[in-house]
Amino acid sequence: MNELIQIVETSGLEKTKAQTMLEKFTNFFEQAKEWESKAKTIVVTDVSQVIEMNQARSARLELKLIRSNTENTRKELKEQSLREGKAIDGIANVIKALVVPIEEYLEKQEKFA
Repeated sequence: MNELIQIVETSGLEKTKAQTMLEKFTNFFEQAKEWESKAKTIVVTDVSQVIEMNQARSARLELKLIRSNTENTRKELKEQSLREGKAIDGIANVIKALVVPIEEYLEKQEKFA
C-alpha cells in the first residue's frame, strides 16, 4: 500500500484526484498482495498433485481477474484525463484563434511608420 501512496504523493496531482486514484486501485493492490503470499504455498512437485494443480489454476484465474479489472480501471481513468486534456486544448485553441488576428492587426498598426 505504501508503494501506491508514494506514487500518488510524488505525482503532483490535486488532492481529490489523488484520493480518487487511491480509492480505485487500493482494493486491487490489496488483493494482489494477499495472493502473493497464498501463491507461494502452492508447490507442485509431482503429477499426482491434482488438488494443488487445481488450486494453482484457481489462483491464476483470480489474479487474471485482478489484472483485468486493474487494466479496465486504468483505461477508464486515463480516458477521463485524455478528454480533459482535449477540452483544455480546444478552449485554448479557440482563444488563440480569436487573439492572434487581433495581435497581427495591432502589430501592423504599431509598425505603420
